[in-house]
Amino acid sequence: MRNDRRDFLAKMAAGMALGIVAPSSVWAVGEKRGEKAKSKYPKLKCDVAVVGAGPGGVPAAIAAARQGAKVILLEEDNMPGGAPVDMYVPFICGSPRVGVFREMIQELNAHHTIGGKPCSTFGKTGSDGKNHWWMPSSFAEVVYNMIDKEPNFTLMCGAPVVGVSVKADGNRNRVTGVRIMRNGEYQDIEAAVTIDATGNGLVADLAGCEYMYGSEAKSDYNEPVGIEVADGKVQPCTWMLISERIKRNAVLPIDKLKGSSAVEDNLNRWVTAPDKEDMIRRDAGIYLHWGKTVYCKDTRDPLLLAQAQMEALDKLRENLAIWHEAGYAVHLAPKIGVREVRRIKGEYVLTANDLIQGVMPDDKIANAHYSFDVWGMKIPEEMKHIGPYGIPYRCLVPLNTEGLLTAGRIVSATRVAHSSLRVQPICSNIGMAAGTAAAMSALQKTGLRSIDIKDLQGRLIRMGLFEGIK
Repeated sequence: MRNDRRDFLAKMAAGMALGIVAPSSVWAVGEKRGEKAKSKYPKLKCDVAVVGAGPGGVPAAIAAARQGAKVILLEEDNMPGGAPVDMYVPFICGSPRVGVFREMIQELNAHHTIGGKPCSTFGKTGSDGKNHWWMPSSFAEVVYNMIDKEPNFTLMCGAPVVGVSVKADGNRNRVTGVRIMRNGEYQDIEAAVTIDATGNGLVADLAGCEYMYGSEAKSDYNEPVGIEVADGKVQPCTWMLISERIKRNAVLPIDKLKGSSAVEDNLNRWVTAPDKEDMIRRDAGIYLHWGKTVYCKDTRDPLLLAQAQMEALDKLRENLAIWHEAGYAVHLAPKIGVREVRRIKGEYVLTANDLIQGVMPDDKIANAHYSFDVWGMKIPEEMKHIGPYGIPYRCLVPLNTEGLLTAGRIVSATRVAHSSLRVQPICSNIGMAAGTAAAMSALQKTGLRSIDIKDLQGRLIRMGLFEGIK
């Protein structure tokens, strides 16, 4: 399923008929004719506005600030962190672990390990072949501390974006900022460059960008893996949880839990029923679980996501009773884990072929290495595991749009390619590149398509973004 510029223009035409057009720009959510949005909050101006304080947004904002840009980071939740904090996805997949992401997990290892002692095998690269996860609150604390060290940086939480300022600019739309809801009032944020790091692509959608949703057919991009006929479905959602022993000598009933995977920190394998005796000996007492997985008819719709979460809870009830009876408390993530929403179509669409062939494009802005991981789609084992590949800058630049970059899992890619790049280290690397490019554009007063790619790559090299993969 795609949303394109024509759809956006049709929406805007309808909006003009209703009078929801500001004098110099179009707002996705605006005032009715003859009415003005009165707010006690003044307009804020910055060089770079980053929407979404998650695995892509936090590194984007920090990178932009370190380049000298004045940054505002907007988050709809009441604390930053994104998926590790609100969806309980603190388990790390993929590589390379470089830049801001490496700083973060090294800090987590140094001061926030589950067992209380840093892992000696963690290494300078933040990878030792073992499973590692940390408490969601630890992620939030580390993110807060990293943000606090940056000058010219404003974090605004509890600030959902409800509109995007869009101006006509030749053959393209130009995004000039966003509108947030703050304490029941509008507040406008004006920015030279806006970065959509929402994880769901909402800002780009409001700006009228074309996007992809659900599975394409293999023939659409001549990919060797996928499905024969496009079905518009996205990957299923999983409700993550943490179980913690609260009764003395309680043992995790891993042999009784149905369909719930478990992970111990600093273990090189997953905990399964046959592993019970070793599990008792290790006596971790706290475990990360993939709770229950369900399909959501439309992950763009918060009502349907709430219904999916209720369905997941129904499936969890039997296991919850087992945990409680065994003497374990269960901490359910505040939000169900969403793997896939919109993918914003850019100047280039990354495909499975690019990943299989290990293409390192001339405009590479991030390295990536992770297997195809499309939940709900069968991929032959011999094709599932792939080598390193590069993310093109063109995948961050939405078609027909200026003043806007994408970061994290919403960049331009097919569904199969997206299943590899959607993990946190890769999202972070993309975010750092987006923040650096945004700062260059804002401070040099040049378009996002006109920045010097070699200069951008040089900055990323000096920031260590191209380490870890040869």
